[in-house]
Amino acid sequence: MARDLGVEWTVGDLLFDMDGTLIDSIAAVEDAWREWAVLEAVSIPVHHAFHGRRAADLVSSLLPAGRVEAGVERLREIEQSPRVPVPALPGAIELLSSLPAEGWGVVTSASRPVAFARLAAGGIPAPHRLVSGDDVVRGKPHPEPFRSARRPDPESAPAVAFEDTVAGLRSARAAGCRTVGVMGTVPATDLAAHADLVVRSLADVSVVSAEGRVVRIRMRPFSAAPPPASVGS
Repeated sequence: MARDLGVEWTVGDLLFDMDGTLIDSIAAVEDAWREWAVLEAVSIPVHHAFHGRRAADLVSSLLPAGRVEAGVERLREIEQSPRVPVPALPGAIELLSSLPAEGWGVVTSASRPVAFARLAAGGIPAPHRLVSGDDVVRGKPHPEPFRSARRPDPESAPAVAFEDTVAGLRSARAAGCRTVGVMGTVPATDLAAHADLVVRSLADVSVVSAEGRVVRIRMRPFSAAPPPASVGS
């Protein structure tokens, strides 16, 4: 049997989450929240609870109403000066450099200043389109972030969203995007429940062709190893 060379999709728009999808900022995010929690004298949830969600939404759930605005500003200041590196994840720079500059965008729960600072630190080119947590009223998993990022006329080809969290995948799917789960932050089984396809990293995604605003991509899906055969079968 010939080896599976991958799955090909024709899409009109490519939207990428930032943290955990394009850049390895998970350690920086967790470090910032730990520092913030010490300064605010509060306990924070486990990391899966706050990845992929807007800082403002989380701060408002942790602080009294009268301290939220100052708490959000303090977190932004911490996040704009990370104490740990935020390198690009495998395949991210290569994939983005092979796409038309106006054919992709970033959808992140981070604030705009934090988003551009992290992308620059990771060597990711500044996107023509970026929807941040500052730009929406309702963050992921609500569809507003991806609805705001989608191009109005993708030439009838669907948009595809690349996400590493369940909240992000739910947001993208509700906004009408095809969804690709990127492994690394949550288990593949959790991603698969909300994604049309799961890949190990963006290194498993390549551009086959790009004509105008329509791009054909090839992806190598992740598949868990099958269970071992029982003795005697």
